[in-house]
Amino acid sequence: MPRRGSWAVVLVVAVVLAGGCPATGPTPERRSPSAVHGVAVDTAGPLDPLSAAEIATVFRVVEVYAKFPQGAFFPVVTLREPPKGAVLSWSPGRPFPRAACAQVYDPPANRLFEAVVDLRTKRVVSWAMRPHAQPAVFGTEYAEADAAVRADPRWQAAMRERGVDPDDVYLDVWAPGGLALPGVGPGTRLLRALSFLGGKLPNPYDRPIEGVVATVDMSTLEVVDFVDTGVRPVDTTASGSATPAPAGLRPLVVTQPEGPSFTITGGEVVWQHWHFRVGFTMREGLVLYEIGYEQHGVVRPIVYRMSLDEIYVPYALPDRTWAWRAALDVGEYDLGQFVEPLRRNVDVPNNAVFLDEAVPSDQGSDGGVYALPRAVALYEEDAGSLWNRTDPITLGRDARLARELVVTASYVNGNYTYTTEYVFRMDGGIDVRAGATGTTLNRAVRSAAQGDRFGQTVAPNVAAPAHQHFFNFRIDFDVDGTRNRLVEEDTRAVPSRYGNAFTTNRTVLRTEQARDLDPAVDRRWVVESTTGRNALGDPTGYELAPADGPVPYSSPGFVPLRRAAFAQHALWVTRYRDGELYAAGDFPNQGPPGRGLPRYVAQRSGVDGQDLVIWYTVGFTHDPTVEEYPVMTREVVGFTLRPDGFFDRNPAFDAP
Repeated sequence: MPRRGSWAVVLVVAVVLAGGCPATGPTPERRSPSAVHGVAVDTAGPLDPLSAAEIATVFRVVEVYAKFPQGAFFPVVTLREPPKGAVLSWSPGRPFPRAACAQVYDPPANRLFEAVVDLRTKRVVSWAMRPHAQPAVFGTEYAEADAAVRADPRWQAAMRERGVDPDDVYLDVWAPGGLALPGVGPGTRLLRALSFLGGKLPNPYDRPIEGVVATVDMSTLEVVDFVDTGVRPVDTTASGSATPAPAGLRPLVVTQPEGPSFTITGGEVVWQHWHFRVGFTMREGLVLYEIGYEQHGVVRPIVYRMSLDEIYVPYALPDRTWAWRAALDVGEYDLGQFVEPLRRNVDVPNNAVFLDEAVPSDQGSDGGVYALPRAVALYEEDAGSLWNRTDPITLGRDARLARELVVTASYVNGNYTYTTEYVFRMDGGIDVRAGATGTTLNRAVRSAAQGDRFGQTVAPNVAAPAHQHFFNFRIDFDVDGTRNRLVEEDTRAVPSRYGNAFTTNRTVLRTEQARDLDPAVDRRWVVESTTGRNALGDPTGYELAPADGPVPYSSPGFVPLRRAAFAQHALWVTRYRDGELYAAGDFPNQGPPGRGLPRYVAQRSGVDGQDLVIWYTVGFTHDPTVEEYPVMTREVVGFTLRPDGFFDRNPAFDAP
C-alpha cells in the first residue's frame, strides 16, 4: 500500500464527509486519459477490493465507535470507491484515498446505519442512519428464520399432514418480495420460508412441499403470517444426483507449457493490447475497471467500470404462494458473497489462473473474515478462425487462429447458479455473457394438466413454473475520454430504382432516457467520443450490439416489476454521477417502486458530450422442459461491445 501523505488524508476526509455510501462526493478536476494511463502501473490502486486485514480493521474501528449499537450486525463491508475524478487524476506512486463503507444493522430496533471508515487514519469519519431502508438478507438471518419457522406449531402440523418428518425438511429462506402482506405494519423486516423435502437425498429442490409459506418478523423472530393452500403429493424419491460420465469421451486437456500470455500486476491485467483491472464487491461480485486498449505506448480508455448490477426473476404462476416470488438476486441478497470456488476442468479449463477474495462475517469481530478462494478465474481459449481469405490470383491463403481471454465468476443463490463472463477478443471486441444453471424452482401438483397451465410438468406430480430472467449490466463508458455521446442506429428500407436500397439512420440521444429494442430496424447503439477522431476524421466509438432482450409479460402495474423498472426497457442512458451504481437503487430489499433508474433519469439531464453510463438488460423467458429436470443445463445470454471507428484499421492485423 502506498505511503499516506497529506494529499490522501485531505481527499479522503473531503470524500467521506460529503455523504454516505455509496455516494462519493464532489469530483475534482480531471486530467487527460493519456497522462493517466500512458505510464507504468503500480502494484496497487484505488479500486482494489478490500483485503481481509482491512475488513478486520473496519470491525475494530466501528465496534468501539460511540454510536455503535451493541450486538449489531454487519450486512456489508466493502470498498468505498473514490470519486471517479480522483481515480482518473491518480497516477502510480501518488497516495490515494482508501475508505470502507460498513452497513450496521440493529435488529431489535430495526435500524440501519452506514459508517465510513478512513482506513489510513483508522477512524469513523461518517455515521448516518438510513431511515426506511433495509439491508439485503445477511448470513445470520437464514439460521434465525429457519429456527423461528421450525418452532411454529402451524408449520409443524402442515408437515405432519403431508406425512413429512419436520426434521427432514429443508427451509429455503427468501427476501419477502415487493407485494404487501396484510396485517403487517410497513417497515417490518420480513423473511419468507419455503419447504422442501431433504432427508438423506441430495438436492431438496427436486422435492417441493407445495402450498406452505411462513413469513417471519426478523425483529421479534416470530412467524407473523402462515399460508397453507392445501396438501399436494410430496415426491420422496426424486434425486438430482449425477450419474458417472458415460464411457467413450476421452480426456480433453488444455495446457500452456510456458504459462499464460497475460500478466497480473496488483489488480491490473495486461493481455495482448488489452489493459483492465479486476475488482470484486460483496454485492456485485466481479467488477471490471479501467478497460482500455494500448496503442503506441498509450492505453486508450474505453470503459471505466462494468458489472452485473442486478437480476430480476418473476414467476408466472398466479398463486398467493408464488406471486411475491420476483427476486432481485443481486440487491436483495448481495450476490457477490455467494461466489463459488471455481475448479479446473469442471468450471474452467486446466489453464485457468485464479484470484482469491474475502468478505466479512455479518457478526463482525466475533465472526471474522471469510476467505473466498478461487473467486475469479482468467484463462485463454481457442476461439476458432480469426480470419481466412484466399487470394483470387495466387490462391494463397491468409488465415489466423483466434484466441480470447475470459474473465469469469460463478455465484450460488438458492436453486440457481449464475455466471458472468467477460470475453476479450483480438479484434477489439468484448463479449459480455450471463449464464443461469442449477435447479428449476419446482412445485408439487396433483396432475399434469395442473402443472402445464403456467409452466411444465417435469416429473410425476412435479412441475416447474414459467418465469423470466432479466440481467442488467451497468457500463460506464469512457471512449477516448469522458466526453461521449450516444447514437441510436436504425436500418430501414428506402425507395430506390431497383428496390434493393436500405440505409442506416443515426439519431443522437441528447437527454437521459430509456430505449427499447426494435428488431424490425436492427436497432443498435454506438457510444462516440466527442473529442477523439480516427484517421478518416470520424468520431471514435464503440457499438453495443444487442443479442438477447426479453420483454416482461407481467402487468405494467405489477409492483415487483415497478421495483425492477430496468426490465421494462432494454437500454437506459444516464449522465454519470458518483454513487449511482445500481439499477434498482441502493436498498431494493423491501424498498418501494421507483428507486434506481427512474430516479436517475427523472431530470432528463443532457448527455450529449457528457460522461455517459449505459444500463443494458439481457435475459430470457424460461418455459421449462422435461429435460431440465432434475438438473438444468446452463442458459447463456449476452451482448457485444465492438469497435466502431475506434481504430484506423483492423486491430487484429498483427495476430500471429
